Amino acid sequence: MTEYRREMEDGMQASARAVRYQVLTSRLEHDGVDYLTYGIQCMGDWEGAWVQMDAIEDVSFHRENVVHLTDLFNRMQLSPLHFREAVFSYFQ
Repeated sequence: MTEYRREMEDGMQASARAVRYQVLTSRLEHDGVDYLTYGIQCMGDWEGAWVQMDAIEDVSFHRENVVHLTDLFNRMQLSPLHFREAVFSYFQ
């Protein structure tokens, strides 16, 4: 868990002014076979620098689904507090 997320859960006022979501690509190996999987990271503008606030890797083999969800989160400016719930609800 990142320091930002810990502060948000503890009810402290965070100084992040903007949030953006990006697709993560991971190369995994299982039984000698390599494959690509996709996830999402939540980035926050923390005092002028983009930092990773949270990330969920390996949510789908289908890049287009993850890109669609990432675009939706960015358009809605989804709060980082709802990030995990939104991802897991979408991919259930």
